This record gives sequence, structure tokens and C-alpha cells, in this order.
Amino acid sequence: MSFWHRLPRLRRSLLTLAVSGAALAATVGVVWAHEGREVHGFTFDVGFLVEPAYEGQPNGVYLSVTRERGVESGHGSAGGHDHGGTVETSGMSVEVTAEVDPIDGINVHILPVGFVFAPERVNQADVDGEGHAHVYVDSEKVGRAYGEWFHLKGVAPGDREIRVTLQTNGHSEYAVGGQTVQAATTLSVPAMPPAPEEVGQVEAPAGMGVAISLEPDPVGGANLLVMPQGFTLAPEKINAPNVAGEGHPHVYVNGVRLGRVYSPYLHLGKLAPGMNEVRVTLNTNMHQEYARDGETIEAVATIQIPAEGEVQTDDGHGARVGVTGLANSLVVEVTHLAADMSASGLARQMALSPLPGERGGYVAPFIPTVPGPYRFRFVGTIDGLPVDETFTSGPGTFDDVRSATEAQFPRPVPSAREIAGVASAAQQHARDASDEAAAALTVAVIGLAVGGVGLMTGVGLALYAFRRRGAG
Repeated sequence: MSFWHRLPRLRRSLLTLAVSGAALAATVGVVWAHEGREVHGFTFDVGFLVEPAYEGQPNGVYLSVTRERGVESGHGSAGGHDHGGTVETSGMSVEVTAEVDPIDGINVHILPVGFVFAPERVNQADVDGEGHAHVYVDSEKVGRAYGEWFHLKGVAPGDREIRVTLQTNGHSEYAVGGQTVQAATTLSVPAMPPAPEEVGQVEAPAGMGVAISLEPDPVGGANLLVMPQGFTLAPEKINAPNVAGEGHPHVYVNGVRLGRVYSPYLHLGKLAPGMNEVRVTLNTNMHQEYARDGETIEAVATIQIPAEGEVQTDDGHGARVGVTGLANSLVVEVTHLAADMSASGLARQMALSPLPGERGGYVAPFIPTVPGPYRFRFVGTIDGLPVDETFTSGPGTFDDVRSATEAQFPRPVPSAREIAGVASAAQQHARDASDEAAAALTVAVIGLAVGGVGLMTGVGLALYAFRRRGAG
């Protein structure tokens, strides 16, 4: 199972929509259309997630926010910073301990309260009380921690401060009472010789194996998921006597050992642009490789890393950088417009979620059920600056929602809306016919009554006349 397969269904659904939408666009010979605009020095690119957009088909509001490379922003930078402001919460705290490892690096233990590590939802919509941690050495961010244990490699000798902060899924810092949820400790790091490259081997128990999955991270680098079988992660027993079947993995990038893996997930933030080979081995508590018949228990995967954080614009003006962390500061109001472009009264405010695989991309999924023009209004803030921007579909902007019959072949199939309209009209006709029949019946009854009265009157007059003649 891949890393992204463990994420919410939204991303998998969106990928399916994008593929099907692209195929449909090619079939009917249309081009994708978005509307771009500068807002406070940021570029907004807005449209439907899948274009052309058809009624009754899953879709969503698409928003991309980018800025010029080199322009500072509180929501991320080309250097791979992944902070997005703060999110207030309650009942959350954290403690941290750090110890120099006798073999290599520093072992960090993070102990949160009121917080759950959720690496499978990194870069997704925030859920209060879950996320991951950021790790700092002397105020410099050195990585993400996806679990309670984290291995720091390559820390320079001297007195060092190790600090951790608790982050949301979208990388905002948690705060309680306006204060960042964080903890710090200091330790003296000695000068140590490099860790030995050869670690030896230990025969693996039966049934042990490992698989890995790699996915590019929209903020930078890649996310690694290690999926062992017949093996137990035991970071708390690092450097302790070996116990068969337990230990920790080692990770190598392009043949160089990058470090240890203390939880199933690891963020690889130091991958060079281009093709990278990642290899993971399963190791004992004392770092020997598990092997079977002399063959190391390992898994290998490759990943193509684009230039970090770059998005090539269509206007040829060079690379731009996507802006992250806006899902908490922007919302979108979706309005269906009548034919005269006036609001039909059908509007809904929707939350934006980060679009996996696209730095600075956001989506608000919905199913447009009526064709015609739509209006997207984005409200909130970016870097503390107010945003209230409206984008309307139509010529020169992004596509209106089309009737599904435009893409149907060989025979158009009525939409649910059209079927409902026909059913409603049929019901109205039935009601009208029933009313007409009732009216006709009433007239007939009245006619019969009047006829009966006339008949009785005629009989009465005839009897009266007959009696008059008999009396004469």
C-alpha cells in the first residue's frame, strides 16, 4: 500500500477526477481555462478542478497561490520551510529529552499530551489535536518528526539546544493561550568519529521482509513509508542487546546512509532534484543488518524530485513558488448564477484543503448539479492582509458548468435534474387533469340537478293544466 493510499479518500478521488476530466476534455476537443489575478503580490489561479465541468459530475473549486521566487512569505519559501502561522488549541503540551548516541548522532524522545501523531495526513486539512513535530537545533529547523522517537545525524560538536514544536497537518504551529506548544533541552555533543559503514549481519527470523513507498512532498523532499513484516520497531531499545525480530531500519539515499528510521514514516528533506534511489534495510538493536542466506533484508525504490518548490508559469516569466498554509486562513463561497448573471439564491461557503502533490494548490470539492455560470468568492487573509476576491466563470475566465448531454454519445441521457423536472411537470399535468375532471364532474352534477328541477317543474305544470281542463 503506497503512502498516499493511506491518506483520506479526497486525494484518490481527485486524481481519478483529474484523469477522467483530462480524457473527457481530449475527447470533446476543449482547452482547460483558469482565471489568474495578482492579489497583494501573490498570483491567484482559479477555476474548476476538472474542466470542462459537467453537471452531476464530481468536481471542485481549484485555487493555486504562488509568488515570485525570493520573495519572503510567512507561509513557506523556496528553501522548503513548511510553517503556516499558528492554530490555537487547549489541553496540549509537550516534553522532550535528547541523548547523545554512542554510535552516531542524537536520539530525541518527544512526549506530547493532548496530541496524536498523524503522518498519514501530512499536508492535509487540519484536525485539532493531530499532526507532527518540527525539530530544531539551535533555532535552525532540521526536520519533521512523525513519531515520538527521532534520530538526529550530523550535529556539530558543542553545547546544543534541541527544540521541538507541535504542528498541525498543514504545518501551522499549535499554540495554547497565544504561546507556541514547544519544549527544549540542551546537551553537550562531543566530537565523535564517523559511524562505521560496515555493520555486519544477523540471520533474519523466518517471515521477515520489508517494502517501502515513496511520494514527493509538496513542501519539499519526499515522504517515506516503511512497511516491515515479521519485524517490530523498537527505538526505545536502541544499542541494547539484540532481540530476534526487533530493531530499527536504516535508510540510504543514492548509496549514502542518511540515518535511522524510528517510526514507520520518515520525511526525507535532503533529496537533490532529479532521480534519487532510496534503500531501506532492517537492522537489529545493535545495528547489524538482518539477512537471509547472506542477502540483506531490504527494499529499494526510486523517486524523481522536481526543482524544489518551483512552478513554471504559462506566461514564460520564470519559476514561481507555491504558497502553503492557506487552508486555515481562506474560505470560498460558491454561488450559482442565473442566466442574467444575478445570484440565483443558491450559495454555500466551503472550506479549502491542500491539494496533494501541488505546493500552493487548494481544493473545495463539490458536485455542480445545475449548468450555467458560477461565482467563486475567496475571503480571509494572507500574511495578515485582507482578501476578498471574486472570480466568475464565463468567456475569458474559467468554464461555465455544461449540460452533461454535450459529452454523451451516441444518445444523450437525461440528467437527474431534467428527469426531476419532467416528473414534476407530469405530476402537475396530472394534478391539472384531475382538477379539470373534478370541475367537469361538478358541472355535470349541477346540470343533472338543474335538469331534474326543470323536469319536475314541467311535470307539475302539465298536471296543473290537466286538472284545469277537467274542472272546466
